[in-house]
Amino acid sequence: MVTIILDIAENGVVRTLEDDNINGNGELYAQKLLYSFDNDNDFKNRTKFLKDLCLDIGLELGNNEDPKRLNIGVVNKPKPASSLTHTELKKRISAAESLLKDYKKQLEKYETKG
Repeated sequence: MVTIILDIAENGVVRTLEDDNINGNGELYAQKLLYSFDNDNDFKNRTKFLKDLCLDIGLELGNNEDPKRLNIGVVNKPKPASSLTHTELKKRISAAESLLKDYKKQLEKYETKG
């Protein structure tokens, strides 16, 4: 049987994974891993912790082909337009125009089929 133990540490979480029947051979396997959340400004360790925990408990998150899937990630709140530099504004406008162009092409494909 697989046992997962989570211990709160000063700087994060310690995850202990124990399997008392690894490979069906009755051998013991143990793994300890510290997920440090100190200086984790980009949330990489927190995201890895959640993804590893989902994998450990067998929680299916889905894949890119599924109509619905659970995505664990970090979303950066966009800056308000008034605080963007001239270069940042040009880049965002260019990206939006490119996306709009792609959407229009896809729409044309739908309209010519139907």
